[in-house]
Amino acid sequence: METKTQTFRRWINLRRFSQIFFFALFVFLFLQAEYVGREILYWPVDLFFRFDPLVLTAHLLNFSPLVAGLWWSLLFVALTLVLGRFFCGWVCPMGTALDGCRRLLFKPREDRGVAARWRRGKYYLLIALLAAAPFSMNLVGLFDPLSLLYRSLAIVFYPAFGYGVEKAGLTLYRLGEPFTYVSEPVYQALKSSVLPFKPLVYLLPFLTLVLFALVVAAERVDRRFWCRALCPLGALYGLVARFSLLRRRPTALCPDCGDCAQICKMTAFAPGKPARHLNSECQLCLSCLDRCREGDRVVFTTRSKAPRAPLDLGRRQVITSLAAGVAAVPLLRLGSLAKRPDEYLVRPPGAQDEAAFLSRCIRCGECMKVCLTNGLQPVLWEAGLEGLYTPRLIPRMGYCAHSCNLCGQVCPTGAIPHLPLAKKQKEILGTAFIDRSRCIPYTEGADCLVCEEHCPVSPKAITFIEQEVFNLQGEKVKVKLPVVSQERCTGCGHCENVCPVGGAAAIRVKRSLRVEM
Repeated sequence: METKTQTFRRWINLRRFSQIFFFALFVFLFLQAEYVGREILYWPVDLFFRFDPLVLTAHLLNFSPLVAGLWWSLLFVALTLVLGRFFCGWVCPMGTALDGCRRLLFKPREDRGVAARWRRGKYYLLIALLAAAPFSMNLVGLFDPLSLLYRSLAIVFYPAFGYGVEKAGLTLYRLGEPFTYVSEPVYQALKSSVLPFKPLVYLLPFLTLVLFALVVAAERVDRRFWCRALCPLGALYGLVARFSLLRRRPTALCPDCGDCAQICKMTAFAPGKPARHLNSECQLCLSCLDRCREGDRVVFTTRSKAPRAPLDLGRRQVITSLAAGVAAVPLLRLGSLAKRPDEYLVRPPGAQDEAAFLSRCIRCGECMKVCLTNGLQPVLWEAGLEGLYTPRLIPRMGYCAHSCNLCGQVCPTGAIPHLPLAKKQKEILGTAFIDRSRCIPYTEGADCLVCEEHCPVSPKAITFIEQEVFNLQGEKVKVKLPVVSQERCTGCGHCENVCPVGGAAAIRVKRSLRVEM
């Protein structure tokens, strides 16, 4: 007959398996956000964001058009009402990543109690973010743990992994046999499974790495510091979990033992005597049940009738958080919508309404990860503080491929609409302009047909006029001078990407005046 200890251990192992499974699923879907020769992605690569109630809440508060996929998050809300804040302990890939980093990087040590003192902070942050949402300021993606982890993988770790494998493979290839007997099969296997379609380079890698490193470094202070003190998604689940059916018994620390408070990675006990258990903080890790010295004191049941511990956030602090969220709207917009967008701030196809785009984008990085040419890059200051980490097209790094609409397929909130390919090909991103002071035919008197050859629209938006000019030798020659038809140009940036002029291209895509009208 199975003992209670064996039963408890089985549940602990099941929780660990669940963490590993969902983290592996997150990474798998991350890798599937990749062009593999198909116009349509077979996998729901934005699945985790569809189940994110924080994204749905902000989306509803800023009165954005409803996206059917986001309603799936209500399933996790319903499960939380039954099981409690299980998502954070059983599902969340960020929590699993932090647990893994703690095991690998830090020695086990007792908590300092900092996270327990700061745990109200995540609720205040959540209130401030949601208070700004009705004013069309959607900043939840900057702090959402799923977005934070995805951005870090897309901008830093995945490109670094690809670069490291490519360099290692090239080094071993140059060394020749017998190294290539092993290196080449391994390289080909990685190339066909996990390596990117092309080498990836993103802007803001150091800022992204520093932000992620700070979240990991906080584990040195206390276990799950991010989850306990800062995570707004955890705060939202905590508010729901207060009313969950599944509860811990006893509902307070035993008077003759305080081990649970030391064992619990979330320190899910309210201050005072007796220290009462907080459903809003418990991640259902079951460590207290497994390591109880008495063996059968701790249980989780749906039959508890004991009063619930209050979640006292403080009236003044809540009002201050609401005021901070509202006040942040005009302050952050002083550098964004208070003026016209930067002339080179070219947004993805279908996202040319700047105000609507900023109110819906959650900065998850899905579009940048899936971009076929690596042209979508994160924004720093070009759209003001409100636009941090939103995507923009930088044609010099990669153009908007004429036969690709993948970014619209992966966007979980519809900030980049999923346009049929035929409609996307006609979408106006911007307009190309020729800098005659840099263009080879204008400055050197020599033919250059590159931009016209690569223009994908039909009829072509770039044509030529023949005219006599002086070349570098002072001779009068007849050359073809390129001109742009603004009525035909879609601003895809292919011409700017392939322009042979060094440095800034001689033809550049600007935010179209037609977009602003």
